Amino acid sequence: MVTSIQAHQRALLAAIRVPIATTFLDGRIAGLNAAAVALFGSPERLHDRSIGEILPFLRDRGESCGESQGRAADANGRMMDLEVSWTRVTEGRGAGYIVYVVHDISRHAEVSRLREQLLYSVAHELRGPLMILENSLDMLGDEEQKLTPDEFASVLATARGTTGRMHTLLENLLSAGSIKSGHFVVAPREIELRAIINDALEIVYPAIHRQSQRVDIDIGGDGGQAPWVMADRRYARQVLTNLLDNASKYSPDGSVIRVVAIRVGSMMRISVEDSGPGIRHEQQAGLFERFYRVRSNTDVPGVGLGLAIAKGIVEAHGGSIGIESEPGMGTRVWFSLPAVQRTGEARDEHSAG
Repeated sequence: MVTSIQAHQRALLAAIRVPIATTFLDGRIAGLNAAAVALFGSPERLHDRSIGEILPFLRDRGESCGESQGRAADANGRMMDLEVSWTRVTEGRGAGYIVYVVHDISRHAEVSRLREQLLYSVAHELRGPLMILENSLDMLGDEEQKLTPDEFASVLATARGTTGRMHTLLENLLSAGSIKSGHFVVAPREIELRAIINDALEIVYPAIHRQSQRVDIDIGGDGGQAPWVMADRRYARQVLTNLLDNASKYSPDGSVIRVVAIRVGSMMRISVEDSGPGIRHEQQAGLFERFYRVRSNTDVPGVGLGLAIAKGIVEAHGGSIGIESEPGMGTRVWFSLPAVQRTGEARDEHSAG
């Protein structure tokens, strides 16, 4: 009868998909269900080892039950965030065992870390523009400064550009949410590519000017005609702003950033090229993921949303996006938008202003 009950218990444990481990009261592992074996390795590998060796964050304080959270490695050495609850079962005369139920909360922990990272990054990103804006307003309001008309215009342009950068950050946050939820919609119309470039340059100009950088533009066109694309002006500007902003951040003072556009089949391919430090091949795969930051460049301010949002926007237009980079050789990020063949004197009201 006892053997039958024990067999039933073992079958029940084996069927449970949550990792469960049992130990003797001294902590030595007594058994693992199939889910625990898959997570921590075979019983033979863990023979005579203590639960504390596998889950080092556990501390036996003698309670009859409890729970704890911490990090531990799986059978392949991958670090996980785990939540472990345990119950002590005594059978008299010092005999008994402890049952541990293990939950992998790595995804939840990663989301929490990303949330904290995002809040910190957003606060950090807003602090700089707010200080610039405050200084600009102080200069404009200080009668003793007696700014010349040119100086006044320059300070005002800086203030406007700074508010544009703050607006771009907020746009990125909003776009990230709508792209993630699947509710992102674009409204493409025929527009001259130069108008999109000018929109983006107006926003990033203060940063580029502050670093004494220059932007060279080579957008060509068929038969000398300016190229047109089918795009949502607001979101296309957001893509180009993000790429130019990255190029400026990672390029040295006094360097040149190039914007190049060429016709490739039915698409217009727009590239932003910088002379920054470049990116190793193994780091490039994650560049278009949300919150991804190249480790060697974590001292450069940023949230890690720009390229992920650019990818979502470009793909919503039916285009594609990619990156070409070598360490020490700079970086080229390109994206494509549907090209428009203009004929005669046709113009679009959205190409100006």
